Amino acid sequence: MSVSSERVQGAAAEASPGKTIIPPVSLRLSRTATWSNIETKPVYTPGDIDGDYDQKLGNPGEYPFTRGAFPGMYRTRMWTLRNIVGYGTAADTRRGIDMARKAGQAGFNVVPDCVSGVGTDPDHPVMQAEVGLDGCSIACVDDLDVLLDGIDPTETDVAWHYTYNLYPMAVAHARRHGYDLAKLQGSHQPDHLKYNLDGGGDKFMSPALSHRMAIDVIEYAVRHTPKWALGYPQMYNIRERGITPATEIGLGLTIAATTFQDLAERGVSVDEVAPSLAWVSAVDIDVFEEVAKFRALRRMWARMVKERFGGQDPRGMRLRIAVHTSGRSLVYQQPLNNLTRTALETFAAIAGGVQSVEACTYDEPVGIPTHEARELSVRQQLILAHEVGAARTADPFGGSYYVEWLTDKIEAEATAIQADLERRGLVKSVADGYLESIMDEYNLRREEEIQAGERIIIGLNSFVPENEPEPRRFTFDAAPVRDYIKEFTAKKQRRDPVRLGAAMKAVVDALHGGSNTQPAMIEAFSLGATVGEMSGILRLGSGMPYDPYLVLESPFDLERGRYLGEPSQIDG
Repeated sequence: MSVSSERVQGAAAEASPGKTIIPPVSLRLSRTATWSNIETKPVYTPGDIDGDYDQKLGNPGEYPFTRGAFPGMYRTRMWTLRNIVGYGTAADTRRGIDMARKAGQAGFNVVPDCVSGVGTDPDHPVMQAEVGLDGCSIACVDDLDVLLDGIDPTETDVAWHYTYNLYPMAVAHARRHGYDLAKLQGSHQPDHLKYNLDGGGDKFMSPALSHRMAIDVIEYAVRHTPKWALGYPQMYNIRERGITPATEIGLGLTIAATTFQDLAERGVSVDEVAPSLAWVSAVDIDVFEEVAKFRALRRMWARMVKERFGGQDPRGMRLRIAVHTSGRSLVYQQPLNNLTRTALETFAAIAGGVQSVEACTYDEPVGIPTHEARELSVRQQLILAHEVGAARTADPFGGSYYVEWLTDKIEAEATAIQADLERRGLVKSVADGYLESIMDEYNLRREEEIQAGERIIIGLNSFVPENEPEPRRFTFDAAPVRDYIKEFTAKKQRRDPVRLGAAMKAVVDALHGGSNTQPAMIEAFSLGATVGEMSGILRLGSGMPYDPYLVLESPFDLERGRYLGEPSQIDG
């Protein structure tokens, strides 16, 4: 318990019986460093900044895009207001989307449950109890048919918080319903390295395979679905796992640079791929630091694309940024306080000039967001847009001596981090645990500061409430999930074993032969392959176990190209 919380609780205890008093609360500066431990001065002056305006800043919409991606920013192009939806079955989540539409939500971000996200089927004997608890179960193209029933994917932008399996399923769905792939809209996050770095290690996919799948998806997408956006690099999960804003930039640019190099070897230029990319970022609670991060990020991206990779297309230099407010910053205790946190984080994102915002709901530390919380999250952004004036002018903090100094400081740190990671090698830095050690060091220091009261978090280590009632939780009927799992298992037996087996063999042949895996994956998903089967086959083809939990054997005879039926469990 901090000194502050002792004072508050002690004052409350002195109240007369039957009376309630509001204890006095004193404010004091508890920290002079930023949330990422950049030490700051009491005041900043012109002497703290230098550089030519045009070369270092430029006007919004002009190289190097420090002040914004577009000339008029939100006067001509508002950010996309988003909120995540995903729970239970595809049918459950579709009902949630319809409710969000009625609340005024323009963009829809569908989040899969962790079972689907890591490439496991809902009928896996280890994972059935987890299905639909933290997102929507999306395990095959049939699930997309239910989720997107009546939604034209060539006219509606649906963003998917899903990695390598989603894109070939989305293409298979579009083909099944006769949609023109050249007009296919939407986005997903092909950067599977996030799972290697946010706690999954190499259990579900090796770092080399994760990167290979990202390259395959990006190459195929930019050539066949030009309107499909790619949330890449996906730095949200990694930032939440425990890194600073400077490390987010340095690591993300390393991922992008390595990707540009690998795609160039396949004949894909930076001007072909960069315009399709959108950086997926977390926006944390330190408003000024986050604003400075976005400004430094745009500048560094533009210079890398133009000066290092020879980009000529301004659309590729002009980085689009999609953000989600920080779930890690939210606190379980007194969850309504989280409305303040997410409002300030959203404001930082808008002041930083991002292109889309997903605001966390205040009850995310408690469980799946309630419909009421999702509506409040949408209203929060509407208030910022229409009442606060956050969208009124581009780069409102530009020219602040403090923000300009902080932008330069973050850029300098990020530049050093990127140079170090590129020298070590991206995949190697993931595989040998180097990046994991950076995260561990950051998290240890953060926790020590919280325990020592050096990092004040209201409700967690200061002004801690007593006898707080349990917050209301989102609930939904689990019976449809059980029925869905039964039907999912049954329909796998109705597939053509020869055609499916041959399609899965073609996936492995593409993996081994060095060709793009996407055409074979699309065909296999069209024939009823599931995410668990596809992930298992990719693992087998890479010398890894079919089942990451070491419970199931592969149901495919890849030599003969046949599906053998339900996978048997490994003895012992």
